[in-house]
Amino acid sequence: MALPSARVTLLPIPFNLAPLAGTFPLASTPGYDLGSPSSITAWGATQGIRIPNNGQVMLFWASGATLPGITEVLVGDPVGNTGTFAPATTEQQSLAASSSGWLGPWSPATYNVQQTGNTWPSAINTQVAVAADVGCVLIDFTTITTLVVRAYTLIPVAP
Repeated sequence: MALPSARVTLLPIPFNLAPLAGTFPLASTPGYDLGSPSSITAWGATQGIRIPNNGQVMLFWASGATLPGITEVLVGDPVGNTGTFAPATTEQQSLAASSSGWLGPWSPATYNVQQTGNTWPSAINTQVAVAADVGCVLIDFTTITTLVVRAYTLIPVAP
């Protein structure tokens, strides 16, 4: 049963800028990084995140022994002029237990939320899009017991 759950904003940290390069969170500390590589916030009632997305953002995730279940990356671009949105199951996948990986990067034109009030058919999180979601990619999770996530942004390298 889908329930509304507020989302939190993760500010991406630079992926390829020393001294933060290679800083990955451990699944032994479930939660999310709001943008400080030295601090993980416990999930609490939150089961969704928003990330300001410029097309160079990725999400690192790691899980412990509890299966994280399903994750959905919501498509924020409306379908034509219909005012409707692609089902949440369009970008749905299972995350494995005792593993880690990456989600993204995402095209801002396709994935960024463009207006408030959006709802997505078949979503695991029925929270409607709020003002803070505009310009962000939204990602929701079913099980967060041993899941930790951190957003990174790539810094273009000059030739």
